[in-house]
Amino acid sequence: MAESLPALLSASPPLWYTTGVTTVGIYGFGRIGRNLFRLLAARRDMEIGAISDLADPAAVAYLLQFDTLLGRLAEDVSAADGRLRVGGLSIPLLSGRDQPAVPRWGELGVHTVLEATSRGRTRAEVEAHLAAGARRVILLAPPLEAPDATIVMGVNDGAIEPSQRMVSNASSTVHCLTPVLAILDAAFGIRRAIFTTIHSYTSAHRLADVPAEDKRRGRAAAENIIPQASRSPAMAVDLLPGLRGKLSGYAMNVPISNGSVVDLVAWHEKPVTAAAVNASLRAAAAQERWRGVLDYEDAPIVSSDVARSRFSATFDSLATMTLGDRVSKTLSWFDSGYGYAHRAVDLVERFASLEAR
Repeated sequence: MAESLPALLSASPPLWYTTGVTTVGIYGFGRIGRNLFRLLAARRDMEIGAISDLADPAAVAYLLQFDTLLGRLAEDVSAADGRLRVGGLSIPLLSGRDQPAVPRWGELGVHTVLEATSRGRTRAEVEAHLAAGARRVILLAPPLEAPDATIVMGVNDGAIEPSQRMVSNASSTVHCLTPVLAILDAAFGIRRAIFTTIHSYTSAHRLADVPAEDKRRGRAAAENIIPQASRSPAMAVDLLPGLRGKLSGYAMNVPISNGSVVDLVAWHEKPVTAAAVNASLRAAAAQERWRGVLDYEDAPIVSSDVARSRFSATFDSLATMTLGDRVSKTLSWFDSGYGYAHRAVDLVERFASLEAR
């Protein structure tokens, strides 16, 4: 249960240090923020110290209680007197447009800020959270400037260091794409690769045609397939430097509310068959390195079947194809909200484990 605000203010040293419980601040309470809430509220080693959002408190409470993708929350939800009450939880809620740009995290006892506004951030913007008392900021949208580290669980989580303060959780596409790339490169080598992310529409899209700086993104998302540029290739090659100059990709948003897929075509150094590709992914999914990150599926699934999947990637073994003996084509599915939120919580847990040592 979240501590009351007076208890947080009087705690010295901070609660996260004395109890082993990591207190988290959720900055931005849209789709990702509400996914995070549901995951964190069920944890005993983490608690939500505060929530900050521009929306009106009543709107925050309503959208947490009634969620189109996640379903209705069983507990009663209310917002009053600067607090969000959910079942037995009472959490400081800093909401509305008259709130300070950066909460006083230190006074709220918050150790880690999960930046879930969906906006790219500069280092100066992140450092404002640190100056306000947070020990670490985990960015849930690709940053505008280089962070201390970009971490994708299973791919480079061995690079996590307690000294890192500005940490990027990459993107949901990168979390789906890079495990498959890493496994295929290790097994067969990759000379070059191109991918297409077929992505459900998001809050960045529109239900009706409206003027927008990105003209395609201004078109009705429920009525169109919308091609989009992708930042994922640059992030992927930073994580897998051996693929620099070998990888390209783009995205298409399609008229579904949840369930996305990465369609990857790779040219290989070694001969491949569909059976060999599947065998390499099946073996990897059973390894501790990829546990909870990669799932191997041999049933004929569709997009709705990965809704609320905690995995970064669900490899679709029935879709594997090859062209000749050097080209493979694979599909990997993901829930861009729920799975991605799990990886953010994994990061909090991993940092806490390292700091506890």
